[in-house]
Amino acid sequence: MPFYRISKLLLLLFFWFNLAFAQNFPGKNYTSANELPNNTVRSLLVDSNNTLWVGTDNGVVKKENDLLKSFFEEDGLAMNSCWSIAEDHNNHIWFGSYGGGVSIYDGRNFKVISEADGLIHNEVTKLFSFKDHMFVGTSDGVSVININSLEIYSPKAPTQNELFRVTGFSEFQDLLYISTYRTGIYKISFKKDQFIFEKVNDRKFIYSVFVDNDSIYSSNKGFYTKNLLADYVNSEDSIITNKLGRSIIWDHVKTVNNMIYAAAWGIYDTNGGIYEIKNNELISRASDFSIPSKNIISLAYDENFERLYIGSLDAGLFEINLDPQVKFNEISGNDVLGFAETKNTSAILLNDGLLLKQAKNEQKISLNQLKQWQQEYVRTTKIPLPKYEDSFYELDYTTRAEEIMFYDIKVSEKKYWLNTNIGIYVIENSGELDRYIPLHSEEINFTKNGDLIETHPYGGVRIYSDLDTFQFEYYEQEAPQTPTLVVNSLGRGPKTYFLSVFSGLYSWEEGKFRSYLDEGIWRESKLRHITPLGRDMAISNEFGDIFIVNDEDQFNILQKIPRAKIPGNTISFLKEYKDHLLIGTEKGLTIFKDRRQILLDSEQGLKQPFLSTEVKENRLFLGTNGGYYNIDLDAVIDPRALVDQVKLEGIYINNNELPLKQIPGKEKIDLAYDQNTVLLEFSTNAHPYPKKLKYQYRLNPNADWSLPSSKPEIFLPFLPINKYEVTLRVSDASTGLYYTQPLTNLSIKPPFWKTWWFILLIIIILLLLVFGIYKYQIRQHKEFEAQKRLIQKRFEETKMEALLSQMNPHFIFNAMNSIQNYIVDSDIDNASIFLGDFAKLIRLNLDHCTKPKILLEEEIEYLRSYIRVENTRYDNAVKVIFDIDPTIDTYDVEIPTMILQTFIENVFVHAFPAGVKNPTLKVAFKQLSQNILQCKVEDNGIGISENHSGKLHQSKGVNLVKERLALLGYDLDKTIQISTDKNKGTSVVIELVV
Repeated sequence: MPFYRISKLLLLLFFWFNLAFAQNFPGKNYTSANELPNNTVRSLLVDSNNTLWVGTDNGVVKKENDLLKSFFEEDGLAMNSCWSIAEDHNNHIWFGSYGGGVSIYDGRNFKVISEADGLIHNEVTKLFSFKDHMFVGTSDGVSVININSLEIYSPKAPTQNELFRVTGFSEFQDLLYISTYRTGIYKISFKKDQFIFEKVNDRKFIYSVFVDNDSIYSSNKGFYTKNLLADYVNSEDSIITNKLGRSIIWDHVKTVNNMIYAAAWGIYDTNGGIYEIKNNELISRASDFSIPSKNIISLAYDENFERLYIGSLDAGLFEINLDPQVKFNEISGNDVLGFAETKNTSAILLNDGLLLKQAKNEQKISLNQLKQWQQEYVRTTKIPLPKYEDSFYELDYTTRAEEIMFYDIKVSEKKYWLNTNIGIYVIENSGELDRYIPLHSEEINFTKNGDLIETHPYGGVRIYSDLDTFQFEYYEQEAPQTPTLVVNSLGRGPKTYFLSVFSGLYSWEEGKFRSYLDEGIWRESKLRHITPLGRDMAISNEFGDIFIVNDEDQFNILQKIPRAKIPGNTISFLKEYKDHLLIGTEKGLTIFKDRRQILLDSEQGLKQPFLSTEVKENRLFLGTNGGYYNIDLDAVIDPRALVDQVKLEGIYINNNELPLKQIPGKEKIDLAYDQNTVLLEFSTNAHPYPKKLKYQYRLNPNADWSLPSSKPEIFLPFLPINKYEVTLRVSDASTGLYYTQPLTNLSIKPPFWKTWWFILLIIIILLLLVFGIYKYQIRQHKEFEAQKRLIQKRFEETKMEALLSQMNPHFIFNAMNSIQNYIVDSDIDNASIFLGDFAKLIRLNLDHCTKPKILLEEEIEYLRSYIRVENTRYDNAVKVIFDIDPTIDTYDVEIPTMILQTFIENVFVHAFPAGVKNPTLKVAFKQLSQNILQCKVEDNGIGISENHSGKLHQSKGVNLVKERLALLGYDLDKTIQISTDKNKGTSVVIELVV
């Protein structure tokens, strides 16, 4: 960097830092109203993982980033009152309670050690980790605990009338020293496997000690001393010299910048608070840190993030950022409305005047001075003051000094142009008035040649070529190229740009205005802010969108940044720094370049409102109420990565916690199909601005990232059966950087009925089942065919037997005998007729026996033939009646063969012995339903008796019929109904399926 630039920067920094009356440090206050269980904070510790532990009178708080978790007696603490906290070499945290002994926390569980276990006293005042031991100082003695075996050794305190109350430990030349309240300083030595106390001096009323290199600070009643450590532990030194301070110091910390802070509480005095020990003096930092409490007793320091933690007895915990990104310089009672600088001076515009700094001189131009300059001009000017009738905004010259309002401050021709509601002031670097211009314009700027451009919302635009004679060129408001309702402007090269809240972008170049909206170049009409951005420009509209444009050769829109991408809804300013776009909104400051965004907000100490802004060298100055913010832009835009580790903290399956120790390495988690609702809790390494972290995840490398979330957890409900590579991406808005890390592998296993081996087993079982069914069907088919053959054979046998029963020798003999009688009686005609009927009957028998079924018409024909033959032998004495249902088509209905003949035969053989008068046989066929045919054979004979001579014949014929019907699948009980009565005769009813 050239020397003149270095000098200028040093001068600038000197001016800005000397301008401020005080620098405030951003901080937070945690109280029982929100995060803490109690406002009395007695002990603090920042452990090796940058986790803050807070000991209160009602429990312990673990602060990890911005997550706070409380522990109480019900969680395993020995007692809720915690007076001391320490970390051992195994990274276990020890808590000393005032009344319950010590509690050791391994990250999951607590282990309590008390007097019952060998602790010398339950009132623990101090804890000190030394090599492989934890030294436990109490109200009456010291216990030494081995951190590996937890073996307790409690050496007997020297005999004293006073309690051996431990107030501190200090290390010197690899030896440990104990300071007590009333009984002096002791050295601890290790001899013959025992710890031995050796008194080295008789210093009393010690409240705390703090070792700083080779010196030691020792706090007493109302003062402290600073001695060489070698002298302090000298047995001959018992005289206190050089009493410093005025309060009681209870705790100390030292920063990496060698600053020593002290926590003070005067007990009965009001001189406590937070102090810095500097040049052996106590300097109060209560105002700088905004800490009102006078009762400060505990401190902790985080050197990684330059955080100072301050515990009070009455106001909770304070967190102070000692090296903030955003530094606030207070100017009490003033609002900073603008910044400007020339080559030799710098200026700050306050609500009550203009502050100028030149070299070693500083002066303030007050409101009264501005008013006097106006009055002097009005009194002495020879030029007519502007009037309404001249299309000017006429000034109210009676406006009082305290009513002056500032619009803006600009620099032109190495002079300050101060725009107010009572006119425009041109001020020299020396602070003298160059000229007063009685004009009112909320937005002014200059041409390339330095001519003043005055805009007016409703009165057109004036460009002044000579301010001495008030010569100008007027551009009427009605002209489409004239800027109206101008809210911002920018001089850039040969052009001066103007933004209108209603009519878009204008430019002035080569003596004329140009309207981009009217010429159709850019249709955006409601514009608000403009800034250079390298060779381009950034312009925002009224709605929060930002456009990156280039207007060198021709107008081009290079990029649009939609408002959804920018934190906040309303843009308050745009600035540039090294091709980075600085965007101010109600949410804070966003630094944008390419796809990287950095956000500074209240978490870094940046609060609204933003009243003015200016970039000077590498610093951004933001004016606000009561002062201004000072931001090192280089440090912000080129930070180190703050997130470099993600740790899986908890796993919940279906709302049930899965202990991490059950997951070796936590690289892979195998879950059953019904364990598919998963909650993963994680944490990053310690971060100074944890609210700036957003988390996204994806379940596989090719999947999309989830929507950003501020909660450090991943909730995965109802995961389908699959394998998942859960990857986490952490976006850090404080640096604009991303950190990506695989978190774990999840495997949702299918139920056993969806596994490949189960499916294969089912396929094998199905194949075996199909094969078994096939074999069974084959066997059944063979058995069926065999049975069918048997049935068919038996069916044929029954037909043959039925045929034989119809053509039995007795019947043939009787028929032949009847023919013989006709021949003997020379009755040739009847013999011929009978012989023809007999022959037909034999032919029908032989014809029907080959058929399983015959037409009902054929059955009727056969029965008629058989009845004629039988009735001839009875000399046609039997009356025969055939009753056929007229609805029956006898040529369409089929019935089994040889079914009814047997029952008709029984009628002629058994029903009509001699003496039966008017023997009658009735054969009826009736259609009971569409497929049921009723066949009925009735006679009025004598019925069937048990000892009838033809029983065997009747039984055999009927049995053959029943057997044939059974073989055909009929239910015999329902198919054949035989009823007989010696007075009424016999009735046989057969129901056949047709």
